[in-house]
Amino acid sequence: MMHRFGTPSQKEQFMEGMMTGAVRMGFGLTEPNHGSDATWLETAGVRDGDDWVINGAKRFNSGLHAATHDLIFARTAGDPGKADGVTCFIVPTDSPGFEIPFMWWTFNMPTDHAEVSLTDVRVPNEAILGEEGRGLALAQTFVHENRIRQAASGVGAAQFCINESVKYARERTVFGKPLWLNQAIQFPLAELQTECEMVRNLVYKTAWELDQQHHMEVTDKVSMCNYRANRLVCNAADRAIQTHGGIGYTRHMPFEHIYRHHRRYRITEGSEEIQIRRVAGIMFGKKAKR
Repeated sequence: MMHRFGTPSQKEQFMEGMMTGAVRMGFGLTEPNHGSDATWLETAGVRDGDDWVINGAKRFNSGLHAATHDLIFARTAGDPGKADGVTCFIVPTDSPGFEIPFMWWTFNMPTDHAEVSLTDVRVPNEAILGEEGRGLALAQTFVHENRIRQAASGVGAAQFCINESVKYARERTVFGKPLWLNQAIQFPLAELQTECEMVRNLVYKTAWELDQQHHMEVTDKVSMCNYRANRLVCNAADRAIQTHGGIGYTRHMPFEHIYRHHRRYRITEGSEEIQIRRVAGIMFGKKAKR
């Protein structure tokens, strides 16, 4: 986002630090009352001379366990429900009025997702990333890249679960014969392997297309990759637990962690229902009607 949308001075200020780790950027889009419906943000930015004053709250604000700055999306103009009028601000996390009441304890244990309150947080006009009022277009670029990354990691983790299950089933002996001889073991893993091959190739194709053209031109393909890969890895981790039996359910094996880690991706960056709606919207017109 900084490379694509930052001004020359912002790149000079932040890029090297972002690469070395001296600068860490959080991502603050979701709010207590608004998740996937980002056009209805209640966090507001009001101009005050050469500065902006931001008030509002963010939920599941990513990266704040280590962030030096937070990308805060706030409505600066326009009506609620409209895409235009939302602006992205680079806000130092040590700014007066920027508070982190707590970090969310989730299914994936303690996470990097914070609750954030913003009370009269003041930033200069130079803190705007991208165009004023066009912050959601910037956010859309970010989530597209994150959705394809999630899909790729999901396919890789799913393949690991399948491979480990096959290995275990070949080595394990039950009732006097190898476990893999049971079709109840073979068939679910064969189904998962088939789906893994299909989703992997869709991810490769979509990632290539994403490099060739504007991300919105393949938005439906990105959504397809995301929700199918996220489901796939959850199914594969669950099957690996089942194949390994009691030992698979323990934390001495990696499968329960894989499930917990990837289960969140069926919600983050737009829930899988949002992804399916995006696909349907392209099928039946530019945007799915309510």
